[in-house]
Amino acid sequence: MSKHPPFLGKNDLIIVISPSGVIDKDAVLKGAKILEEAGFKIEFAPNIFNAHFKFGAKHHERLSDLQFALDHKEAKAIYCARGGFGITHIIDALDWTRFKKHPKWIIGFSDITALLHAAFQNGYCSLHASVLQGLPKLSGDYQKKLIEFLSGNIKSLKATSTFNKAGKASGQLIGGNLSLLVHQIATQTELDYAGKILFIEEVAEPLYHIDRMLLQLKRAGKLKDLAGLVVGQFTNISEDKSIYGQSVEEIILSHCEEHNFPIGFNFPFGHREENMPIAHGANVSYEVSENDAYLNYLNDNAENNLP
Repeated sequence: MSKHPPFLGKNDLIIVISPSGVIDKDAVLKGAKILEEAGFKIEFAPNIFNAHFKFGAKHHERLSDLQFALDHKEAKAIYCARGGFGITHIIDALDWTRFKKHPKWIIGFSDITALLHAAFQNGYCSLHASVLQGLPKLSGDYQKKLIEFLSGNIKSLKATSTFNKAGKASGQLIGGNLSLLVHQIATQTELDYAGKILFIEEVAEPLYHIDRMLLQLKRAGKLKDLAGLVVGQFTNISEDKSIYGQSVEEIILSHCEEHNFPIGFNFPFGHREENMPIAHGANVSYEVSENDAYLNYLNDNAENNLP
């Protein structure tokens, strides 16, 4: 069962790292300013601005920064500057021993999905939310929601869609970017999906690739024992239904049609200005009707639940 790290108070320290793709320095600094104005202290890891071709720094430099952040005794959060590609180059070399003595929120999404999974495997919830350089691009309301979450003010998620598959479920909430979910299969950061409520999002993929990835999850046995499926935003899709014959929603439903778990669509998280923070690893209840879906954090004093 997953514990949640301590929530943040005024003047608590957030360490910013760049464990994946090369960053936009100006955007990262703007994101850091938003956090500072919210009352947090910011420290940049030593190699964060060492761009190396497509990566935020050389592999050993990014590993060093991430290990430094995991080990830090005072920090209350680790904020990933961006996703892109690169976390899986270094993730298997991490040592989580000191993190468990001084747990902290790990924040990010997209490529950072693999790191959220590693935190889950080591017993802790993490925060699926905008990367730091994306924070200035969020609407003001969603910037506020992220800061509120870090401070312990947790919001439930709700969505509306005509594609829903009705039902009720409860369980631990895991997931992230669909591509990264597929890429974790048969690796050290592969998760057991049985009994879990899975959430997914994706960006800039053609419909045939989305179909192929859902099929891969199905063939790998990842869908058959789910408790529920939470579908976020699939943005900048490079094909439409007139080309492929199915929409994203229809592709998902077709691969899940033999199962009875609830499926809710159009949740406000993903690669867009409305990116709701999600507690990866938390216990939740999930209720889906014909048009509406609600995801609520449970509070029964269990160690893996949020207040």
